[in-house]
Amino acid sequence: MKTVREGKVEISVPEYQEGLGPKTKDKEVFYNPAMELNRDISISFLRACSERNDLGLEKLLDGMAATGIRGIRMDKELEGMKVYLVDISDASYELIQKNIEKNGASAKVFHQSIEKHLIENRYMYDYIDVDPFGSPILYYPLAARYVSHGGIVGVTATDTAVLSGTYPKTCWRRYSSWPKNNWCRHENGLRILISYCVREAARYDRSVRPILSYYDGHHLRTYLKVEEGAERADEALTELTNYEFTGFGWEEKGNGDTGPMWKGGLFSESILKEMEPVGSMDGALLETWKEEVGKPSLFYDSNIISKEMKLAPPPLYDLIDELRGRDWRASRTHFTSTGFKTDAPEEEIGEIVSAVSSG
Repeated sequence: MKTVREGKVEISVPEYQEGLGPKTKDKEVFYNPAMELNRDISISFLRACSERNDLGLEKLLDGMAATGIRGIRMDKELEGMKVYLVDISDASYELIQKNIEKNGASAKVFHQSIEKHLIENRYMYDYIDVDPFGSPILYYPLAARYVSHGGIVGVTATDTAVLSGTYPKTCWRRYSSWPKNNWCRHENGLRILISYCVREAARYDRSVRPILSYYDGHHLRTYLKVEEGAERADEALTELTNYEFTGFGWEEKGNGDTGPMWKGGLFSESILKEMEPVGSMDGALLETWKEEVGKPSLFYDSNIISKEMKLAPPPLYDLIDELRGRDWRASRTHFTSTGFKTDAPEEEIGEIVSAVSSG
Protein backbone atom coordinates (compact mmCIF):
# COMPACT_ATOMS: atom_id res chain seq x y z
CA MET A 1 0.00 0.00 0.00
CA LYS A 2 1.00 3.62 -0.42
CA THR A 3 -0.48 6.91 0.76
CA VAL A 4 -1.74 9.51 -1.71
CA ARG A 5 -2.97 13.00 -0.99
CA GLU A 6 -5.86 14.34 -3.04
CA GLY A 7 -7.89 17.39 -2.15
CA LYS A 8 -8.17 17.53 1.64
CA VAL A 9 -7.67 13.83 2.31
CA GLU A 10 -4.89 11.25 2.59
CA ILE A 11 -5.85 7.79 1.39
CA SER A 12 -4.11 4.42 1.55
CA VAL A 13 -4.26 2.81 -1.89
CA PRO A 14 -2.69 -0.22 -3.59
CA GLU A 15 0.73 0.32 -5.18
CA TYR A 16 0.55 1.62 -8.75
CA GLN A 17 2.95 2.80 -11.44
CA GLU A 18 3.38 6.56 -11.09
CA GLY A 19 1.54 8.57 -13.71
CA LEU A 20 -0.48 5.66 -15.05
CA GLY A 21 -3.93 4.44 -14.22
CA PRO A 22 -4.55 0.66 -14.21
CA LYS A 23 -5.23 -0.78 -17.66
CA THR A 24 -7.40 -3.56 -16.26
CA LYS A 25 -9.25 -4.10 -13.04
CA ASP A 26 -6.80 -6.74 -11.83
CA LYS A 27 -6.37 -5.61 -8.22
CA GLU A 28 -8.70 -6.57 -5.39
CA VAL A 29 -9.03 -2.88 -4.51
CA PHE A 30 -9.29 -0.62 -7.55
CA TYR A 31 -7.62 2.79 -7.65
CA ASN A 32 -7.13 4.98 -10.70
CA PRO A 33 -4.89 8.07 -10.25
CA ALA A 34 -5.82 9.23 -13.77
CA MET A 35 -9.37 9.95 -12.51
CA GLU A 36 -8.26 12.71 -10.14
CA LEU A 37 -9.68 15.37 -12.48
CA ASN A 38 -12.99 13.48 -12.56
CA ARG A 39 -13.09 13.60 -8.75
CA ASP A 40 -11.99 17.26 -8.60
CA ILE A 41 -14.79 18.22 -10.99
CA SER A 42 -17.32 16.28 -8.90
CA ILE A 43 -16.33 18.28 -5.81
CA SER A 44 -16.63 21.58 -7.71
CA PHE A 45 -19.97 20.51 -9.17
CA LEU A 46 -21.51 19.29 -5.90
CA ARG A 47 -20.26 22.38 -4.08
CA ALA A 48 -22.02 24.51 -6.71
CA CYS A 49 -25.18 22.43 -6.33
CA SER A 50 -25.13 23.02 -2.58
CA GLU A 51 -25.57 26.74 -3.32
CA ARG A 52 -28.87 25.96 -5.05
CA ASN A 53 -31.77 25.55 -2.61
CA ASP A 54 -33.98 24.12 -5.37
CA LEU A 55 -31.73 21.05 -5.70
CA GLY A 56 -31.89 20.14 -2.02
CA LEU A 57 -28.91 17.79 -1.90
CA GLU A 58 -28.55 16.28 1.57
CA LYS A 59 -27.64 12.57 1.26
CA LEU A 60 -24.90 11.51 -1.16
CA LEU A 61 -23.88 7.98 -2.18
CA ASP A 62 -20.53 6.90 -3.59
CA GLY A 63 -21.94 3.78 -5.19
CA MET A 64 -18.69 2.03 -6.14
CA ALA A 65 -16.34 3.24 -3.46
CA ALA A 66 -13.22 1.02 -3.91
CA THR A 67 -10.59 2.86 -1.79
CA GLY A 68 -13.21 5.39 -0.66
CA ILE A 69 -11.31 8.33 -2.09
CA ARG A 70 -14.31 9.98 -3.81
CA GLY A 71 -16.75 9.52 -0.94
CA ILE A 72 -14.29 10.57 1.75
CA ARG A 73 -13.43 13.68 -0.26
CA MET A 74 -17.15 14.48 -0.50
CA ASP A 75 -17.40 14.09 3.27
CA LYS A 76 -14.41 16.35 4.01
CA GLU A 77 -14.79 18.95 1.26
CA LEU A 78 -18.55 19.53 1.14
CA GLU A 79 -20.53 21.16 3.93
CA GLY A 80 -23.94 20.21 5.27
CA MET A 81 -24.23 16.85 3.51
CA LYS A 82 -24.31 13.27 4.73
CA VAL A 83 -22.11 10.92 2.74
CA TYR A 84 -22.46 7.16 2.37
CA LEU A 85 -20.20 4.66 0.60
CA VAL A 86 -20.88 1.14 -0.62
CA ASP A 87 -18.67 -1.63 -2.00
CA ILE A 88 -19.18 -5.38 -2.23
CA SER A 89 -15.45 -6.27 -1.98
CA ASP A 90 -14.24 -7.50 1.43
CA ALA A 91 -10.85 -5.86 0.90
CA SER A 92 -12.39 -2.57 -0.20
CA TYR A 93 -14.78 -2.48 2.76
CA GLU A 94 -11.92 -2.97 5.23
CA LEU A 95 -9.72 -0.38 3.49
CA ILE A 96 -12.53 2.19 3.33
CA GLN A 97 -13.12 1.82 7.07
CA LYS A 98 -9.42 2.47 7.72
CA ASN A 99 -9.38 5.46 5.36
CA ILE A 100 -12.48 6.97 6.98
CA GLU A 101 -10.82 6.66 10.38
CA LYS A 102 -7.50 7.95 9.05
CA ASN A 103 -9.17 11.17 7.83
CA GLY A 104 -11.52 11.68 10.76
CA ALA A 105 -14.45 11.49 8.35
CA SER A 106 -18.06 10.99 9.41
CA ALA A 107 -19.08 9.06 6.26
CA LYS A 108 -20.72 5.66 6.68
CA VAL A 109 -19.76 2.62 4.61
CA PHE A 110 -21.93 -0.39 3.69
CA HIS A 111 -20.56 -3.79 2.74
CA GLN A 112 -22.87 -4.87 -0.07
CA SER A 113 -23.47 -4.48 -3.80
CA ILE A 114 -24.75 -1.18 -5.13
CA GLU A 115 -27.73 -3.01 -6.62
CA LYS A 116 -28.86 -4.51 -3.32
CA HIS A 117 -28.17 -1.28 -1.46
CA LEU A 118 -30.29 0.83 -3.82
CA ILE A 119 -33.20 -1.61 -3.73
CA GLU A 120 -33.14 -1.62 0.08
CA ASN A 121 -32.73 2.17 0.32
CA ARG A 122 -34.87 3.42 -2.53
CA TYR A 123 -35.38 7.20 -2.78
CA MET A 124 -33.02 7.77 0.17
CA TYR A 125 -30.27 9.51 -1.80
CA ASP A 126 -30.30 12.93 -3.47
CA TYR A 127 -27.08 12.17 -5.33
CA ILE A 128 -25.79 8.80 -6.54
CA ASP A 129 -22.35 8.42 -8.13
CA VAL A 130 -21.93 5.57 -10.63
CA ASP A 131 -18.26 5.32 -11.60
CA PRO A 132 -17.46 1.75 -12.71
CA PHE A 133 -14.52 0.30 -14.59
CA GLY A 134 -15.86 0.21 -18.16
CA SER A 135 -19.55 0.60 -19.00
CA PRO A 136 -22.16 1.87 -16.48
CA ILE A 137 -25.04 -0.09 -18.03
CA LEU A 138 -25.18 -2.71 -15.24
CA TYR A 139 -25.58 -0.09 -12.52
CA TYR A 140 -27.18 3.05 -13.93
CA PRO A 141 -30.80 1.82 -14.31
CA LEU A 142 -31.29 1.27 -10.56
CA ALA A 143 -29.63 4.59 -9.75
CA ALA A 144 -31.97 6.41 -12.14
CA ARG A 145 -34.96 4.53 -10.74
CA TYR A 146 -34.24 5.02 -7.04
CA VAL A 147 -32.55 8.42 -6.70
CA SER A 148 -34.89 10.91 -5.01
CA HIS A 149 -37.23 13.05 -7.12
CA GLY A 150 -35.21 16.02 -8.32
CA GLY A 151 -31.99 14.22 -7.37
CA ILE A 152 -28.84 13.84 -9.45
CA VAL A 153 -27.02 10.79 -10.82
CA GLY A 154 -23.37 11.15 -11.85
CA VAL A 155 -22.39 8.61 -14.52
CA THR A 156 -18.92 7.76 -15.83
CA ALA A 157 -18.20 5.59 -18.88
CA THR A 158 -14.63 4.50 -19.61
CA ASP A 159 -15.55 2.30 -22.58
CA THR A 160 -14.87 5.29 -24.83
CA ALA A 161 -13.68 3.15 -27.76
CA VAL A 162 -17.12 1.53 -27.84
CA LEU A 163 -19.12 4.76 -27.54
CA SER A 164 -16.88 6.65 -29.97
CA GLY A 165 -17.23 4.22 -32.85
CA THR A 166 -14.28 1.82 -32.77
CA TYR A 167 -16.63 -1.09 -31.99
CA PRO A 168 -20.04 -0.11 -33.43
CA LYS A 169 -21.75 -3.47 -32.94
CA THR A 170 -20.77 -3.49 -29.25
CA CYS A 171 -22.15 0.04 -28.91
CA TRP A 172 -25.42 -1.09 -30.46
CA ARG A 173 -25.65 -4.06 -28.08
CA ARG A 174 -24.84 -2.02 -24.97
CA TYR A 175 -26.44 1.33 -25.69
CA SER A 176 -28.89 0.65 -28.55
CA SER A 177 -27.26 3.40 -30.63
CA TRP A 178 -24.96 3.45 -33.64
CA PRO A 179 -21.76 5.49 -33.12
CA LYS A 180 -19.56 7.22 -35.69
CA ASN A 181 -15.77 7.18 -35.63
CA ASN A 182 -15.16 10.64 -37.11
CA TRP A 183 -13.93 14.06 -35.93
CA CYS A 184 -17.00 14.32 -33.67
CA ARG A 185 -16.63 10.83 -32.18
CA HIS A 186 -16.19 11.86 -28.55
CA GLU A 187 -19.18 14.18 -28.56
CA ASN A 188 -21.13 11.51 -30.44
CA GLY A 189 -20.18 9.06 -27.69
CA LEU A 190 -21.18 11.43 -24.90
CA ARG A 191 -24.54 12.13 -26.52
CA ILE A 192 -25.11 8.39 -27.06
CA LEU A 193 -24.42 7.81 -23.36
CA ILE A 194 -26.97 10.48 -22.42
CA SER A 195 -29.47 9.06 -24.91
CA TYR A 196 -29.16 5.66 -23.23
CA CYS A 197 -29.65 7.27 -19.81
CA VAL A 198 -32.77 9.15 -21.00
CA ARG A 199 -34.36 6.00 -22.43
CA GLU A 200 -33.61 3.85 -19.38
CA ALA A 201 -35.10 6.41 -16.99
CA ALA A 202 -38.18 6.80 -19.20
CA ARG A 203 -39.00 3.12 -18.61
CA TYR A 204 -39.84 4.12 -15.03
CA ASP A 205 -41.72 7.32 -16.00
CA ARG A 206 -38.72 9.41 -14.99
CA SER A 207 -37.03 12.12 -16.99
CA VAL A 208 -33.35 13.01 -16.96
CA ARG A 209 -31.73 16.27 -18.01
CA PRO A 210 -27.95 16.69 -18.24
CA ILE A 211 -26.65 19.64 -16.20
CA LEU A 212 -22.92 18.97 -16.68
CA SER A 213 -21.46 16.63 -19.32
CA TYR A 214 -17.95 16.38 -20.69
CA TYR A 215 -15.19 14.30 -22.27
CA ASP A 216 -11.71 13.99 -20.79
CA GLY A 217 -9.09 11.88 -22.52
CA HIS A 218 -10.11 8.42 -21.39
CA HIS A 219 -13.63 8.85 -20.00
CA LEU A 220 -17.05 10.37 -20.59
CA ARG A 221 -19.01 11.87 -17.70
CA THR A 222 -22.53 13.23 -17.29
CA TYR A 223 -24.49 14.55 -14.32
CA LEU A 224 -28.22 14.04 -14.75
CA LYS A 225 -31.09 15.66 -12.86
CA VAL A 226 -33.85 13.07 -12.44
CA GLU A 227 -37.54 13.94 -12.05
CA GLU A 228 -40.76 11.95 -11.78
CA GLY A 229 -43.50 12.08 -14.40
CA ALA A 230 -44.47 10.37 -17.65
CA GLU A 231 -45.01 13.71 -19.40
CA ARG A 232 -41.52 14.89 -18.43
CA ALA A 233 -40.10 11.57 -19.64
CA ASP A 234 -41.91 11.94 -22.97
CA GLU A 235 -40.54 15.47 -23.32
CA ALA A 236 -36.98 14.25 -22.68
CA LEU A 237 -37.40 11.58 -25.36
CA THR A 238 -38.16 14.28 -27.95
CA GLU A 239 -34.55 15.47 -27.48
CA LEU A 240 -33.21 12.26 -29.06
CA THR A 241 -32.36 12.18 -32.76
CA ASN A 242 -30.20 10.63 -35.47
CA TYR A 243 -27.56 12.35 -37.61
CA GLU A 244 -26.10 11.82 -41.05
CA PHE A 245 -22.50 13.03 -41.46
CA THR A 246 -21.39 14.32 -44.86
CA GLY A 247 -18.16 16.08 -45.82
CA PHE A 248 -17.18 18.26 -42.87
CA GLY A 249 -20.71 18.65 -41.50
CA TRP A 250 -23.91 16.79 -40.69
CA GLU A 251 -27.68 17.00 -40.75
CA GLU A 252 -30.37 15.79 -38.40
CA LYS A 253 -32.28 12.91 -40.02
CA GLY A 254 -34.80 10.47 -38.68
CA ASN A 255 -33.11 7.68 -40.64
CA GLY A 256 -29.54 8.94 -40.13
CA ASP A 257 -26.86 6.31 -39.60
CA THR A 258 -25.61 7.73 -36.27
CA GLY A 259 -27.67 7.61 -33.08
CA PRO A 260 -30.10 7.94 -31.54
CA MET A 261 -28.26 10.50 -29.45
CA TRP A 262 -29.12 13.44 -27.21
CA LYS A 263 -29.39 16.69 -29.19
CA GLY A 264 -30.09 19.04 -26.27
CA GLY A 265 -27.72 21.01 -24.08
CA LEU A 266 -24.88 19.48 -22.11
CA PHE A 267 -24.62 22.11 -19.37
CA SER A 268 -26.67 24.14 -16.89
CA GLU A 269 -25.52 27.75 -17.20
CA SER A 270 -26.57 28.55 -13.63
CA ILE A 271 -24.53 25.64 -12.23
CA LEU A 272 -21.45 26.60 -14.26
CA LYS A 273 -21.66 30.14 -12.85
CA GLU A 274 -21.40 28.72 -9.32
CA MET A 275 -18.53 26.33 -10.07
CA GLU A 276 -14.90 27.17 -9.28
CA PRO A 277 -11.70 25.27 -10.14
CA VAL A 278 -10.71 22.56 -7.65
CA GLY A 279 -7.32 20.80 -7.56
CA SER A 280 -6.25 19.70 -11.04
CA MET A 281 -9.33 21.30 -12.61
CA ASP A 282 -8.17 24.03 -15.00
CA GLY A 283 -10.08 27.32 -14.94
CA ALA A 284 -9.75 27.45 -18.72
CA LEU A 285 -11.81 24.25 -18.98
CA LEU A 286 -14.61 25.85 -17.00
CA GLU A 287 -14.53 28.93 -19.24
CA THR A 288 -14.75 26.77 -22.36
CA TRP A 289 -17.78 24.95 -20.95
CA LYS A 290 -19.41 28.33 -20.34
CA GLU A 291 -18.78 29.30 -23.97
CA GLU A 292 -20.46 26.10 -25.15
CA VAL A 293 -23.73 26.80 -23.32
CA GLY A 294 -26.57 27.41 -25.75
CA LYS A 295 -24.54 26.49 -28.82
CA PRO A 296 -25.80 23.95 -31.38
CA SER A 297 -25.25 20.23 -30.91
CA LEU A 298 -22.02 18.81 -32.34
CA PHE A 299 -19.01 20.76 -33.54
CA TYR A 300 -16.94 21.46 -36.61
CA ASP A 301 -13.20 20.84 -36.83
CA SER A 302 -11.10 23.47 -38.58
CA ASN A 303 -8.49 20.87 -39.61
CA ILE A 304 -11.14 18.62 -41.19
CA ILE A 305 -12.70 21.55 -43.08
CA SER A 306 -9.31 22.74 -44.29
CA LYS A 307 -8.37 19.26 -45.48
CA GLU A 308 -11.70 18.95 -47.29
CA MET A 309 -11.14 22.32 -48.99
CA LYS A 310 -7.40 21.78 -49.54
CA LEU A 311 -6.48 24.86 -47.50
CA ALA A 312 -4.05 25.61 -44.69
CA PRO A 313 -5.85 25.41 -41.31
CA PRO A 314 -6.80 28.93 -40.17
CA PRO A 315 -6.14 30.21 -36.62
CA LEU A 316 -9.12 29.09 -34.56
CA TYR A 317 -9.59 32.39 -32.72
CA ASP A 318 -9.58 34.32 -36.02
CA LEU A 319 -12.17 31.92 -37.40
CA ILE A 320 -14.44 32.34 -34.36
CA ASP A 321 -14.04 36.14 -34.44
CA GLU A 322 -15.04 36.22 -38.11
CA LEU A 323 -18.13 34.06 -37.44
CA ARG A 324 -19.17 36.36 -34.60
CA GLY A 325 -18.47 39.40 -36.75
CA ARG A 326 -21.04 38.09 -39.22
CA ASP A 327 -23.59 37.75 -36.38
CA TRP A 328 -23.35 33.98 -36.01
CA ARG A 329 -23.04 32.35 -32.62
CA ALA A 330 -19.64 30.67 -32.30
CA SER A 331 -17.39 29.29 -29.56
CA ARG A 332 -14.57 26.88 -28.83
CA THR A 333 -15.36 23.38 -27.63
CA HIS A 334 -13.64 21.32 -24.94
CA PHE A 335 -13.74 18.19 -27.12
CA THR A 336 -10.72 19.24 -29.19
CA SER A 337 -8.41 22.23 -29.55
CA THR A 338 -9.24 22.54 -33.26
CA GLY A 339 -13.03 22.34 -32.84
CA PHE A 340 -15.67 25.06 -32.77
CA LYS A 341 -19.44 25.29 -32.44
CA THR A 342 -21.60 27.61 -34.51
CA ASP A 343 -25.09 28.02 -35.91
CA ALA A 344 -23.74 29.29 -39.25
CA PRO A 345 -24.75 27.20 -42.31
CA GLU A 346 -22.10 24.95 -43.84
CA GLU A 347 -21.84 27.05 -47.01
CA GLU A 348 -20.94 30.16 -45.02
CA ILE A 349 -18.56 28.22 -42.76
CA GLY A 350 -16.67 27.07 -45.86
CA GLU A 351 -16.56 30.63 -47.19
CA ILE A 352 -15.29 32.00 -43.87
CA VAL A 353 -12.64 29.28 -43.50
CA SER A 354 -11.43 30.10 -47.01
CA ALA A 355 -11.32 33.84 -46.28
CA VAL A 356 -9.53 33.49 -42.92
CA SER A 357 -7.10 30.88 -44.26
CA SER A 358 -6.04 33.10 -47.16
CA GLY A 359 -5.63 36.09 -44.85
